[in-house]
Amino acid sequence: MNRIFSFIFLALLSFVFIILQTTLLSPIHFGLFYPDLNLILIVFLSLFSETKGGAIIALGNAYMTDVLSGYLFGIHTFSRLAVFTILKGFSENVYSQSKLAQGIAIFFSTIFSWFFIWAVLKMKTDIDFNISTGAVIAQGAINILVGFPIFWIIKKTHARIQT
Repeated sequence: MNRIFSFIFLALLSFVFIILQTTLLSPIHFGLFYPDLNLILIVFLSLFSETKGGAIIALGNAYMTDVLSGYLFGIHTFSRLAVFTILKGFSENVYSQSKLAQGIAIFFSTIFSWFFIWAVLKMKTDIDFNISTGAVIAQGAINILVGFPIFWIIKKTHARIQT
């Protein structure tokens, strides 16, 4: 029964993060320096959730981000699913409770996600999609600063649901 509550909690949290990111914390208000709550949640899922449920939530989250973002359709779905898959593979061999490992996972997932989006847009469209390396690194740092408290809150709330 706790697995069902856990899945429902993480799915609802995914919807809340999507709503927050597309309204209050959108790139319209902050430019490239916005926290990517959906990516942070996917990193959390890859490090701390079981594979099947985490993959379903990550896929749903990425798909809804695609629907609401206005980017090329499928770009978040594939990039975020790739982030989940890569980090899930690494989390099997790394102590994911370490703050250092969590920070590295958030930072490199941000870089990978932006690189993936840039590569797909470069191949598929004629749009001049220029993004600076400094801006990507800055967003990675912002994601780390926002990600640590989010990880802590999710883990505390998730622990209460598990009991």
